[in-house]
Amino acid sequence: MKIGVVGLGYVGIITAAVLASRGHQVIGVDVDKEKVKSLNCNRSPIYEPGLDELLRKVKINYTTDYSKLSDVDIAFITVSTPTVNGKILLDHVFSAVSSLSNVLRRDAIIVMKSTVIPGTSRKAKELSGMEVVVNPEFLREGYAIEDTLHPDRIVIGGDKSAGDLVEEVWRFTNSPIIRTSLEEAELIKYASNSFLAVKISFANEIANLCERIPNCDVNVVTQAMGIDKRISPYFLKAGLGYGGSCFPKDTLAILGFSSELGEKLRIVEAAVEVNNERPLRAISAMKELMGEIKGKRICILGLSFKPGTDDTRESVALKILNLLEKEGAEVIAYDPKAKVEGIKIARNSEECIMSSEGVIIATEWSEFSGIEPILKGKYVFDGRRVLDLKKLDNAIMVGVSRCKR
Repeated sequence: MKIGVVGLGYVGIITAAVLASRGHQVIGVDVDKEKVKSLNCNRSPIYEPGLDELLRKVKINYTTDYSKLSDVDIAFITVSTPTVNGKILLDHVFSAVSSLSNVLRRDAIIVMKSTVIPGTSRKAKELSGMEVVVNPEFLREGYAIEDTLHPDRIVIGGDKSAGDLVEEVWRFTNSPIIRTSLEEAELIKYASNSFLAVKISFANEIANLCERIPNCDVNVVTQAMGIDKRISPYFLKAGLGYGGSCFPKDTLAILGFSSELGEKLRIVEAAVEVNNERPLRAISAMKELMGEIKGKRICILGLSFKPGTDDTRESVALKILNLLEKEGAEVIAYDPKAKVEGIKIARNSEECIMSSEGVIIATEWSEFSGIEPILKGKYVFDGRRVLDLKKLDNAIMVGVSRCKR
């Protein structure tokens, strides 16, 4: 097929690359001229394992000109949907819908892959006068190509005939296909992300409890929980909480949406509250170890919100960094991939550690495993559980009893 992808951010560029690799003729559109120029020079705007190699193998036409989509069969909308003050902003979505309705063939299909609250796609259908299908993404950063090629499920919401064409696009995945209404497909995305956020926050609350009980380690507790098929081990790893482009904004968006309907999602509210508290516990741990942190130099290892990506959106590490600076600490950081302006960055983890009195592990990059020898004499808070606590003297780890030391 001839396929358009509108919005060349994380989801858009992955979608475009994978579909091009399956033999489709793909045209990518973005309003950012510099991004389009970079992509046409085979420079990806994001880091994702395997993406650079995939982009070099496929042919995608990148442009800022919507008219290039005039004869596509399907146009995916993958623009951003930020949440501001607890409410989703849909300006980018409806701008894309308006532009597409002016250039697409009348028998073309608009596919909503951006995360939008229920009712958005039906409104897009009314405004454009075209068929709209909801096809949410369920990508994990760091595994996005694999998740696109082999997803757990394909959700397709909307009219049957239009949905059949979208189903044909994804048939190569051999994944279970779930056909729904527009609104059900939109809600499935939010319900899925909110539930995963709840699991993370639950594990972190159990970690808090383990820190207060002699001879307790949250990893032992959650590992045993996860063996239960009704629970599963996924997203039960305790740490510093969730960040990134999805969970923080999506939980707030669904809370705002539900409130407008007169319903409270109390469990989701609690998950958000627990997550917001995680950076404060890191500061508390450093004070417990070091006493006064004002005027002390502290190294933060990891800036991206998770390993395998350079994405720092809603990164817990950056929240901790800001809190440390407010407390008067001097902060230096290191991350293998993420780069953040305005922060003192070390060339490597050893330089970061050796120049500091305290160390916080904020992202579980594999290269941070086994660094215990160079942490000798340092105050260490392991917020991601990558170290061997027995090899350290002045250290605190998330979810491990403080009582047994």
